[in-house]
Amino acid sequence: MRRLFIVVVALVLAIAAGAIFLGVAGLAVPATRELAADISLGQVLLTMVGIANGAPPDQVWGVVALTFWVLALFVLVLPPVLAGLVGEIAGARSFVFYGGLSGALAAGIAWLGHPAATPPDAADTKVLLLVFLTGAVAGLVYWALAGRSAGARTASA
Repeated sequence: MRRLFIVVVALVLAIAAGAIFLGVAGLAVPATRELAADISLGQVLLTMVGIANGAPPDQVWGVVALTFWVLALFVLVLPPVLAGLVGEIAGARSFVFYGGLSGALAAGIAWLGHPAATPPDAADTKVLLLVFLTGAVAGLVYWALAGRSAGARTASA
């Protein structure tokens, strides 16, 4: 039961660390600032169009909020949770495992939204690297708090 508590707290802190890293590092990369501005402006315009077409404002904002939370779930929450689950089952204790798997999952999930026939340009590559590093930071925080002792057998009293 103690291990479960440690894992849950480590996951919560890892997800928070990933979110903070994404916010801070995202402001440092011009490609992500432009992407955030485009998304923000696009969402505002879609909201205005939805309201102009007779949709209730709370329904339109509900769709916007749901879209944000689904994206956050898949990029910020799912990678460290899956890496932590696999690491706990496998008993992995390597920081490379947790950071690498979480980062690769985050970048892979973000890559799923990319058109299949077009190669990534420089801005796409920077965004994917940022998402990979976000996942890696979350995985490393999880490793520091819970992953180092994964699979360790404790003596029963």
